[in-house]
This record gives sequence, C-alpha cells and structure tokens, in this order.
Amino acid sequence: MRVQRRRLPPAVRVGQILDAALQAFSHAGYAGTRMDDIALQAGLSKGGLYAHSSSKEAVFEALLARHLDPAPLDVDAVVDGALSPRHLAERIVNHLYASLADTATVSTMRLLLAESGRVPHLAARWRRETAGARQAEISQVLQRARARGLCGDCLALEHPWLLLAPVIHTIVMSALMGPQERVNLAARRRGHVALIQRLLEPVSYTH
Repeated sequence: MRVQRRRLPPAVRVGQILDAALQAFSHAGYAGTRMDDIALQAGLSKGGLYAHSSSKEAVFEALLARHLDPAPLDVDAVVDGALSPRHLAERIVNHLYASLADTATVSTMRLLLAESGRVPHLAARWRRETAGARQAEISQVLQRARARGLCGDCLALEHPWLLLAPVIHTIVMSALMGPQERVNLAARRRGHVALIQRLLEPVSYTH
C-alpha cells in the first residue's frame, strides 16, 4: 500500500527545508552540500525541493535571511519608552541581543564566516542590508534621543557604529567557539550597556 505524503503549508515546508539545509551545510560546508543532500535531510524528493527553491545558492540566501536579519528596530518605541540614558542603553542592548541565544543564529553566522570566500556576494549583501540597516536604525535612535534630551553632542552621535561593535564581536566569537564553549552573554550585555552609557555622555571638543 502506497503511503501518500502529507501536504504541508508552504511556510511550514520551507521552514523544514531551511532546518535541513542548516544541518547539511554545517556538516559538509557549502561546496560539499548538494541539493540531493538537503532534500534527503528534509524528507523530500529532489523535485519537491526544487518546487520550493531554485538552487543551492537560493537556499543558502534564504537561510541567511531567516537567521541573520533581526526584526526591525521600533525607533519610536525604544526612545519614547526610555526614562534615562541608562534605560535607553538597556533597551538598545535588549534589541541587539534578542537573537544571540538562538543556536541556529550562531550556526548560520559560522557558516557565513566560513563560506564568505565562496559566496562573497551574499556576504556583501549581509554587510550592506543587515549590518548597514542596523547602523541606520541606531542613528535614528540617537537623533530621536537627542531631540528628547536623553543625550547631547556625544561620541555615539558621531560614530553610531560603536554601539554595534560589541554585539558583532559577540557574534563572531560565538561562531568561532566549539560546541562545548559558550559566550557569557549576561556579562557582555552588562558591559555593552555600560559602554553605551559612556558613549551617550556629552563631550567637548578643544582645538
């Protein structure tokens, strides 16, 4: 008796495919993984996989988008709900670290770091569309914070990328660690909040 494959909603099936792809890429790397491998891991025929994704590169790109594109920052909510510079710093850090406890995010970043030479256009796209977008959002937060009196002329306004540097370092270090190693996220969050507080302090420029 032939068992009929259960038809799943497209969003659920795509999620299964990306879960399978992450396992396959993590095991064999980008170059060593075939669409056949992803299909087998996902419990699909090769034709079933191609019905959802046109190529291995498209699967990899979707994987990056799934795990490395954080939710957009609600600038108004972050700033208008802040009661003090420290509170603002805490709210920024909470958003930036929201996805770092997810092991799939760390595994995907490890893949991106390892395979950036093979798929440089995808790495460049992540830098441009994800890291660049986060910096633009932080700039908007700081401009609104200044208008609300939560900061004045400060280093953060001049160099908004400094607010992102600790979380990028945390992501890279997490990706480079072995399976039994863990970054102390609580300590890093505390240090990041303290750093942002200092960066929000007024500075005077002397010539």
